[in-house]
Amino acid sequence: MTIVVYLGPTMSWTDAGQILPAAIFLPPAAQSDIISVVDDLSPTGILLVDGLFTQQLSVWHKEILYALERGVAVYGSSSMGALRVAETAVFGARGFGEIFDAYLSGELTDDDEVTVMHASSDDGFRSLSDAMVNIRATLRLAREQAVINAGQHEMLIGLAKNRFYPERSYAALLYDAAGTDLPADTLAALGSFVRTRAVDQKRVDAIAMLGHVAEHGVEQPPPVTVTRSHPFQAMYERDRRVRRSGTSLPLADIGAYAALHLPNFDDMNERALHAGLVDVLGEMLKVEPGDDALALELQRFQTDRRLRTAEELTTWRRENDLNEDDFRRLIRQLATRRALRAWYVSRKYLERTTQEVLDEMRVLGTYPAVADAAGSQQSLLDAAHPDFTLRADDEDLLELIRAQARETGWRPTVGLDVWAFENGFKDVYDVRFELVRSKLARKAGADVLAALTAGSAEGPNLA
Repeated sequence: MTIVVYLGPTMSWTDAGQILPAAIFLPPAAQSDIISVVDDLSPTGILLVDGLFTQQLSVWHKEILYALERGVAVYGSSSMGALRVAETAVFGARGFGEIFDAYLSGELTDDDEVTVMHASSDDGFRSLSDAMVNIRATLRLAREQAVINAGQHEMLIGLAKNRFYPERSYAALLYDAAGTDLPADTLAALGSFVRTRAVDQKRVDAIAMLGHVAEHGVEQPPPVTVTRSHPFQAMYERDRRVRRSGTSLPLADIGAYAALHLPNFDDMNERALHAGLVDVLGEMLKVEPGDDALALELQRFQTDRRLRTAEELTTWRRENDLNEDDFRRLIRQLATRRALRAWYVSRKYLERTTQEVLDEMRVLGTYPAVADAAGSQQSLLDAAHPDFTLRADDEDLLELIRAQARETGWRPTVGLDVWAFENGFKDVYDVRFELVRSKLARKAGADVLAALTAGSAEGPNLA
């Protein structure tokens, strides 16, 4: 069981570790942290206590829903955890403590109730201001202990609430109270009370959550499906962080690095955009590959990359920062694109894909060399086999394939009938015919070379 705790400044990692020693403690959560940790550490549960409010973009409720969708339990308390889990409790997130209860009931609604200024990680995220929820709890106790009366309680709550959260503290509250009609003896008693009996409700709630998990573990959340809005998808595709070379970085940074460092990036980017357009077409036409098509696509994917076992495929996924869901999405996209290409080819039964392939070679600059090589093959056949007719049935197809693979590296990864259809041939018989032509041309070329070599070895005839 892997438990991740986002914590600080509510309480120190040292104190929390005494309650839940096996947990992985991380700094206050910012936007994209939760969706990143789900794939990075594959936690059983995420305990959200503290999060960033103004220093960076805050954790989004959709991140919690994403974690729940992936089967990760999400518990929250005290601060950002109480706030966000109150928003997602109906979907299976679980909250702890009085602060969570107040947000869930609607008694509290403002983010600034739990927000504090705090120091950096080097200083243990030490609080530099006091949370409004803690001030409320302390003043409530002071009223119950008759240090202040009900009217004074409401007045003091108003004074604290009117302070901007970074300036909110017990010292500031007492300073503001001194400017009111609060009796001097009451002010003195209140000062003594907050110095000795101030309530740290955020810490109390965090301890309750940590203690519960230490004793009972976490419960599997109920099934939930996340509707991925454009903002969430943008965060998932760009801001999600992955671990590479001893650090973590957003996926967008990897793309930016590639754009400036890969010599073939422009071509790769163009192919990626073309694929994206095909995906849009697939959505418009509601193309849904069946199970057989998906299985074949997975087989081709593994064959192309020589991934022979499930373990090798898992290693490939992890090396490429793809979780199982995203890998299935990739295979579905590849299968959809293949289905659309098949539809396109079937519409061009007579023309096939000759023009498209030749134009692509022209764009890439390979057409002249390939056209000349094809012409050279034809010249050899014209000279050696001027009366060539189709004799494909006389040749063993498997041996033809092996010979072509040895000579050129050609290696179809699917059945020859499928390969033929996808690559501009009418049928397998058509491929066999071209394989025979290729074999005969190689033989003719070898014969010409042998004759030239023999003539050179004999030397000139001087008779």
